[in-house]
Amino acid sequence: MELTWYRADTAFASHDKVLALVETFGNRGKQAGFVYQCALGHAVGHGTDGLIKRTSLRWVHGTTGDADLLVSAGLWEPCEQGWHITNFGTRQVVGAAQQV
Repeated sequence: MELTWYRADTAFASHDKVLALVETFGNRGKQAGFVYQCALGHAVGHGTDGLIKRTSLRWVHGTTGDADLLVSAGLWEPCEQGWHITNFGTRQVVGAAQQV
């Protein structure tokens, strides 16, 4: 059974990376922030340990442009299969612990 919730930072809106994303890219940055939150839910809900595959991008309502913005903001890291949510394992329950 996968988790049906994820930990969200109550200060997300004022996080320096998010502020820079919105200040630099305006509405595109806001869209990318939405994609980031959807990606957290997707990763936890599907037990991906923070991996967002290229083929899963549409399931988090994102585009490669959104992914590029998240990478530039330091919120995602590119990897062979797509992207990995930065610091995912330090903030979310991962692996076998997720099954408890």
